[in-house]
Amino acid sequence: MTRYKAALPSTELERLFEGAAMSATTRRAYGVQWRQFTEWCSERGGWSALPARPRVVVLYLAELAREGLSAGSLRAACTAIAKAHELTGCRSPLEDPLVVRWRRQLLEELATEPQQVTPLTAAQMRQIVTSMDDDLVAIRDRALLLVGYAAMLRRAELVGIDVNDVVVGTDMELRVRGRRILIPRGRHDVTCPIRAAESWIRGADLRAGPLFVGINRWGQLGGRLSDRSVGLIVQARARGAGLAMTGISADSLRMGPPAERRLL
Repeated sequence: MTRYKAALPSTELERLFEGAAMSATTRRAYGVQWRQFTEWCSERGGWSALPARPRVVVLYLAELAREGLSAGSLRAACTAIAKAHELTGCRSPLEDPLVVRWRRQLLEELATEPQQVTPLTAAQMRQIVTSMDDDLVAIRDRALLLVGYAAMLRRAELVGIDVNDVVVGTDMELRVRGRRILIPRGRHDVTCPIRAAESWIRGADLRAGPLFVGINRWGQLGGRLSDRSVGLIVQARARGAGLAMTGISADSLRMGPPAERRLL
């Protein structure tokens, strides 16, 4: 049983909740949380998500807390992981004493320590994007960071953009959840969100579907990025640029005065 479940294809893991006896809303919520966990495991060298080792779950929950996710989001992740194991007859790692202890500690810390977000300035954005290489992953990350910053988008809004939601002319128009957001061209080529978006679309040869997608180690494009990926990218690129990391998260892209966006 254990060996079989650990070898389930990633697509089957992601669709685990599709046939479960629960409401459509609950099924979607579990599915999102479970997909994010399986992607996180895959990104770390193919750690088993089902069954998951208690230590793997602890590391995952600790990373969620470091990213600034709420206690509710942490609980939702735990519930989805536990439910996935229940549906497949595997023992839930959430019952392990190690996970129980760390889960309680992390939730207590989230309840007592307010999450302070540090806004990124235009100068810091310039520092970040100029420190990046020119490979396909960097081209994608540069577009994601600059578009998210210029439009002041939440991470779910940012990864929810499709290629057909982007209209480029003199300016760039984004259709985001029923809203139309106009982004002007940047003052500097290196921080211009329109140039960055065009470079990514052209470099990845995107015709339709999600604007921001995963890229594996062989440079092959995958599915839509998860909203958690935005936080990981922001933190990794800020760290690579030598920025102080206190308070840096996905929300750093949308915080701060709109006037900073005009300095890009």
